[in-house]
Order: sequence, then C-alpha cells, then structure tokens
Amino acid sequence: MSYPVYIILFFFGLAVGSFLNVVSLRYKPERNVFSPDILGGRSHCPHCKKTLRWFELIPLISFILERGRCLSCDKKISIQYPLIEALSGIIFVTVPFYLQYFYGIKNLFYLGQPLWSFYGLATVWIVVFLVWLLMTLIDMRLYIIPNELNLSLGILGVLIIFIKSFASSWLQPFHSSFVEQYELLFSPFQQIWTNHLFGAVLSSLFFYTLYKFSKGRAMGGGDVKLALASGLVLGWPDIGLSLALAFIFGGIFGVVLLLNRKKTMKDKLPFAPIFILGMVVTIFFGTHIISGYFRLFNI
Repeated sequence: MSYPVYIILFFFGLAVGSFLNVVSLRYKPERNVFSPDILGGRSHCPHCKKTLRWFELIPLISFILERGRCLSCDKKISIQYPLIEALSGIIFVTVPFYLQYFYGIKNLFYLGQPLWSFYGLATVWIVVFLVWLLMTLIDMRLYIIPNELNLSLGILGVLIIFIKSFASSWLQPFHSSFVEQYELLFSPFQQIWTNHLFGAVLSSLFFYTLYKFSKGRAMGGGDVKLALASGLVLGWPDIGLSLALAFIFGGIFGVVLLLNRKKTMKDKLPFAPIFILGMVVTIFFGTHIISGYFRLFNI
C-alpha cells in the first residue's frame, strides 16, 4: 500500500475511534451494544449535556484546539477521547502494514489481479482489533463483556479461518500461525480449521474450569466466551501463548496495584484487557518471544 492510502486509513481510523468512545460510554448492561439509542443520537458534553457542534467533534484536532475542555462549561474532557481516537487510527495503519510484512507480500497483485483475499483478511483483522478495543473500554468501566461483542468476534474468527483456507496464492509455509515454524512443535494438528477449533475448545475449557472452581470469583462467564471466540480468531498454539502472557501480565499488574494500595486482594480486576494485551503481543512478537525463550535455556 502507498503512503497516501495509510494517511487516509489513519484519519478514517480517528473517526472510528471517536465512534467507539461514544458506544463504550453509552453502553449499559441491560442494553444491546448495537441498539439504536447507543449507536445513534447527537454527541453531548458529559458535564453540561450541551449538544456538541460539528467543529467540536473533529477527532483529535478538536481536543487539542479546545485544550481538553468543553467550550460551553469549561470542564475538563476525559483524556480517553483523544487516546482512543489515536489508537484506532494506529490500528487502521499498523494492522495491514504488519500483515503485509508478516506474510511477505511485496506485490498486492497476483497474475495482474488484486489479492482480494489479503485485503479481506486485513479488513477482518482491523475489525477484530476494534472489537477488542471496545471490549477493553467496556470491561474496564463495567466489568462486563457484552455477549454481542463475543458473538461478533467469533464470526470474525470463522471469516479468518475461511480466508486463510483459500489463500494459497500468498500464504507461505509456516505462516498460518503468528508463531510461524513453532506451530509444528506445539500443535498436534497441521490444518488451519483443526488448529483454530482446537484453540477455541481448549482455551474456553481452561477458562470454564477456572470459572467453575472459583465460583465466578477468578473468572467471569464473559471471559469464558471471550476465550472461545478468541480461540477461533487466533487458533492453537497462538491462543496458548496469549493465555500464558496474559497471566504473566495480570500477575505483574496485580502486584503493582497492591503495592500502590490501589487494589486489595478482595478487589476484582477486569481480565479482558489483560487477555487482549496477551493476544496483541502474541500477534506482533510471538515468534520472537518463543525463540528468545529457547535461547535463554540454550534449547
């Protein structure tokens, strides 16, 4: 892709990030994420409730020009707004750029025809990251993962499996997994469908076991569904590495909060953001982490 395309993607991502902010803040547990009252309606200041004008809604730019304050009541606007807008823009640029690098695609045309399957896969992965971002925002605020988002993630996982299964023109050997050749070492299967289904079953069973034995204290039902859907998205062994990283990150994060006395042993922690972080790190650095681990022990 050319640089102008990435610039367009970034600004489009800013607009999508602004939309995600609105959805995450309007969502309530008794509602559906995709209900008209959440997706529609004019944006307003969370403090004075005044409807925002068009020049107050320009993603990122309005926050900077207004110095992070509402023009009507002069109250501070949450830093979440520009951060999520910028992160969404980064997702729209980084994901297709990384996928093109990961799959070693130098020319987005094959026999004179566009690689529509790659474009489709890149689009699906962008949506996956956006769903993960929305899940993170909602779980951090309400300690809940909406069922409709888990269902959407599962459907996206099936689309990823389907596209990769018919991407023989550009899918290189050992690139059906983000841990590349290490898939041969950790997976009992070598087919895309079986690896993804195995990852979904194994990760959801693991989470369900924690959920049942802890009686919902260590893990919620939404986390079990997230594990199932994300297992379809990533497959095995990627989801296994993601789980390992998530528990490492969660342990570190929990200790930091305890030492700073911001949480106690009885307090709940939203696990979805930590699990999602583990999956993102696996996608971008999975191969390097495993190879580094083996070098550490001279394997």
